[in-house]
Amino acid sequence: MTSRLGVEASQEEIIFLMEAGFIYRDAGKYQEARDVFRGVMALRPDSEIPQVAIGTTLFVEGKLDEAITAYQAALEKQPESAYAYAHLGEALFMKKEFDTARENLSRAVELDPEGDYGRMAQSILEVLV
Repeated sequence: MTSRLGVEASQEEIIFLMEAGFIYRDAGKYQEARDVFRGVMALRPDSEIPQVAIGTTLFVEGKLDEAITAYQAALEKQPESAYAYAHLGEALFMKKEFDTARENLSRAVELDPEGDYGRMAQSILEVLV
């Protein structure tokens, strides 16, 4: 697939880059992780996935407001993303914005009732009850 930059990257290459970004994030190399995810965003501008990944990096750093902004930007790209809704709900939960968290988590469950993100959201919702 060719990006808007005219660069071609295979699905396997994108997956490799995303995995590298998550490794950087998990190793505490947050700037490097964000840089990798921004690169993937340039290669896949219509995908919300690298934007959510940036949000997860910001979340791990404790930058909840910035993470929320990243998740909201992801939802602008893909309004039906359970991945983005689940992570947005989690960040709102951590900010103790429980009503808004509940709305977003419920939407994630609705969109992905049997999937990983629906289950993640459901587990947080159970704490909110």
